[in-house]
Amino acid sequence: MRRYPLYFFFIFILFGCSASTPTINEYTLFSSQISQPKSPPISSKTLSVTLSKSIGSLLGKNIIYLYENGQTGPYLYSRWSDTPAALIQRSLLASLNEKALFASLSSATSLAQTDWMLESNLDAFYHRFYDDKSEGYIDITYRLVDTRTKQLLASKRFTVFSPAASMDAKGGVEALKIATGELNRQCIDWLTKLLKEKK
Repeated sequence: MRRYPLYFFFIFILFGCSASTPTINEYTLFSSQISQPKSPPISSKTLSVTLSKSIGSLLGKNIIYLYENGQTGPYLYSRWSDTPAALIQRSLLASLNEKALFASLSSATSLAQTDWMLESNLDAFYHRFYDDKSEGYIDITYRLVDTRTKQLLASKRFTVFSPAASMDAKGGVEALKIATGELNRQCIDWLTKLLKEKK
């Protein structure tokens, strides 16, 4: 009779060890291909782009969902390759580089001195659910600062939405990719207008 507890113990160990841990899917916002500008820069100004100051729920790599009642939470087996702030910063720098607006671009961690600095506050970067639908939702405020005078040149809040094709993490990621592309387009239009005004 003493052999039975030992038998069940080995069965438990066998099945416990064979249970596989679910794979974590990691996502980014842009492809690895980097396009080089095809024309000379529009302005002689130089620009650095800082990391956004983010609310607490967006400081990590979790992909966060948001319900209508304000409840938020992370997807268990999906995450970003970096923080949302870092992904948005790199995506915007890549888009700005393609448009050739500035003589040079850098991140704020660079030692290079620039004429202007683009700061931001990231308040939403969610897969948001409402009714029977969902969408990628971004809420960010950009501030353009003269680095020499420390003067605020302009600021603008952007709220961007993009419908999700599915109600899961993958659908949210694809919607946020599209929303980020639209955010970049609107931000570049705003910066282009400012460059023309401040020539």
